[in-house]
Amino acid sequence: MIRLDKSHVETGHQETASVSNPGVVRNFRVQVRESDSSDWHMYSTFRHRREAESCIAALQLGGVSARLVDCDRCPTAI
Repeated sequence: MIRLDKSHVETGHQETASVSNPGVVRNFRVQVRESDSSDWHMYSTFRHRREAESCIAALQLGGVSARLVDCDRCPTAI
C-alpha cells in the first residue's frame, strides 16, 4: 500500500510517498557467533528494543559475541 502524506504540503513542494505493509511487524533480532571468523546465527527475536538490548548485555557478560538487528521491513510471525 502506498500512501501520500499531504499533511505538510505547501505550494511548490512535493508530496512524500511512504510504503507501508500492515502485515509486517517491527522486531529486534539478536544474533550470536562463536568466533570472529564464523557466521552470525539467530538467537532470539523481540518485539521491544529494550528487551533485545538486555539479552545482548547478558550474552556479552557471558563472553558471547552478540549483535542487534533492527528489522522494520522484514516479515515475522508473532
